[in-house]
Amino acid sequence: MKEIKTAYILFILKTNESGVCETSGEDAGQEVRIELQSFTDKYSGVVNTVYCGDKSDIWAYMFHCYFMVTLIACAMLFAGLVVLIIRLVLDIIYKTRFDLEYLGWCMILGAVWMLGESKLRQLFISNASILSNMCFFVVMLCPVPLMFYIDSVRQGRYRKVYHVAECITCVNFVLCTALQLLNIADFISTMFLSHLVIAGTFLTIFITICRDLIKGTAKHYKLPLIGLVAAMIAVMLEVTAVYRVVSLSGIFIATGLVALLVVTLIQTMDRIRELELARQREARESLDYLTGLPMRHKGEKLILEKMQEHDGYLGFVDMDNLKKINDVYGHKAGDRALRPVGAMLTECMENAVVCRLGGDEFLFYLSKASEEEMNMRMRKLFESFGAAKNLTEETSPASLSCGLCMCRQGGIFEEYYIRADKALYYVKQNGKNGYRFYEELEKQQTDA
Repeated sequence: MKEIKTAYILFILKTNESGVCETSGEDAGQEVRIELQSFTDKYSGVVNTVYCGDKSDIWAYMFHCYFMVTLIACAMLFAGLVVLIIRLVLDIIYKTRFDLEYLGWCMILGAVWMLGESKLRQLFISNASILSNMCFFVVMLCPVPLMFYIDSVRQGRYRKVYHVAECITCVNFVLCTALQLLNIADFISTMFLSHLVIAGTFLTIFITICRDLIKGTAKHYKLPLIGLVAAMIAVMLEVTAVYRVVSLSGIFIATGLVALLVVTLIQTMDRIRELELARQREARESLDYLTGLPMRHKGEKLILEKMQEHDGYLGFVDMDNLKKINDVYGHKAGDRALRPVGAMLTECMENAVVCRLGGDEFLFYLSKASEEEMNMRMRKLFESFGAAKNLTEETSPASLSCGLCMCRQGGIFEEYYIRADKALYYVKQNGKNGYRFYEELEKQQTDA
């Protein structure tokens, strides 16, 4: 198979979209002339290879040489997209940001670089120049996601410094692109500027890392630091090797990003484990061990949220004679009397938010309920508790008192709490073992 060395070329013969010049037996002995066309006074391009021979043989040779590199690039692109999706899911579940987002963008940029440099790029886009130009865009913009990533890992300690470096990167991108579009200088001619920006970015990151090592703060991101150093070394090798070892274009970046991906996934799993432990600890601390209901702080927060969404009824429940049971039968008996209250409130006030305020007091909020439904549920609650307390002599003195008030959507929680408390106080002062609506008391006072 013959090989002719040339630069970016203009085929004088008519070619198809994939850059292949079709020939036949009639072309035997004809002269094939290849001309170089450049948009600059002094062309600074890369020497590529022109393959002459049977089309199927050429493609077979290309696949043999470049298929693995292209496959790795596609895998990197897929992995980058998957990382972004995982980050989105984790953000929704845990309501916090993860460093995976910026790593995902780094991997996508690296994959674009490899696909753009791949000799099989015509399989993806017929106009190979588009993907080729994307390689230059990646070189110019690669510092941005890398700086976002390390800034996220460091929790914004050097954010102002990195913002300056990001602005310089963007200015270089705009300048080089403008020179290319105006046919003043092509991307290769201005590539040294991008290399200087990358070198300056890495120097900035290196200085800040040294500062963290001196202060002892680098220990908080040891794993990402290892991956970051690997990625930086890979990018520097890529910058050095690009256009010299064309068949390996993107391999160094792929290797560095895979190392960074591994350490970031390990750190992410550790963080998820910490978040889960914190969530379990919060759940244990916010639940009452005796009744299994949320404690006051958690319960009032949930009730407030429900109150902002729907009308409903707020109920203030108190178990009567708990002190008497404790004094006569002991605190264990008092606990046995209190324990079923939580279960009965949850069962009888289905779909309500129920919590234990402390001692013998409970609070619940049932949204979208009518007065008739509320009366029915309260009768069911008192019947259930009455049957349960009479099972043993020590819990038989217990009874329930409850104050209720109607709440309007978006109302003030404290005002409704006071009203329910007043209704409960009225029940306690008038024989206990019953319930009352605040609206009834208000009507009585008005009539009087």
